[in-house]
Amino acid sequence: MSKFSLDVLKRCVNSFVGAHCTDMILGSAFSEDEALTRVRSDILVSHVNPIVGEIGNIGWLAARKSGGN
Repeated sequence: MSKFSLDVLKRCVNSFVGAHCTDMILGSAFSEDEALTRVRSDILVSHVNPIVGEIGNIGWLAARKSGGN
């Protein structure tokens, strides 16, 4: 289990980044997993923590990974 390297993110993800959205207050970045998004009069705080290369025990890993942050 690991995260994507910065090189992989630059090649495969960052080329799609850059769409302007006025509702995005703070977007996630390399090594920063949180984002703030305006939803009507509220603010949605989201956290993404990818799990790469794992199929078995994915539910257990997801609970442990998110609980560790």
